[in-house]
Amino acid sequence: MPQDILDIYTDYLICQNQHATAIGLSNLLEGELSHDQITRFLNRNEYDSKDLWQYVKTDVRKYEQTKGGILIIDDAIEEKPYTDENEIINWHFSHAKGRCVKGVNILSCLIRYCEIALPISYEVINKDLYFCDVKTRKEKRQASTTKNQHFRALVKQAILNQVLFDYVLADNWFGAKDNMEFIHYELKKFFTFGIKANRLMAFSEEERKKVSITISTH
Repeated sequence: MPQDILDIYTDYLICQNQHATAIGLSNLLEGELSHDQITRFLNRNEYDSKDLWQYVKTDVRKYEQTKGGILIIDDAIEEKPYTDENEIINWHFSHAKGRCVKGVNILSCLIRYCEIALPISYEVINKDLYFCDVKTRKEKRQASTTKNQHFRALVKQAILNQVLFDYVLADNWFGAKDNMEFIHYELKKFFTFGIKANRLMAFSEEERKKVSITISTH
């Protein structure tokens, strides 16, 4: 991966507040980098989470700490209201807006050591399955892999990449039982999740049994 072009193109995307184009970047650089060079770079490969890890691995090793590392999983939507729908650009529920919006839904994974936070992997939600809504009789899309499955996959990948961390931090929509048990029992790590108001909690095995009995009798 040509790191110089990657760095330039990334900075361009961050600072650009209008349409980002290869010609626009070339003009900004006064022709030092041609639009053909930029286009060839973008078309060279379908860069994915593995490429991100290879790019950032050296920095992770530089700043890593044996204690106190925090793995942060975040869910964000890059809105694309005027783009045609497909498997990637689709309708997703936005927790920030409380409604569905059209765009690209990305799960990102960051590692944080003190004041240093670095992205180490990501997953793009791919709604690859069609189904018919029984109520509206309209054709819709859904993903064959759930967000919670992606969540656990991102954490597993961090373990495989030997990323050092003690805690997993995520928003309340990842506060599922399977996620908590996976982190606590399988990985022997700690987690901090928000909990929805309608969730029941037990602070001991005795309390858990009482809650289970109460639920089953109702």
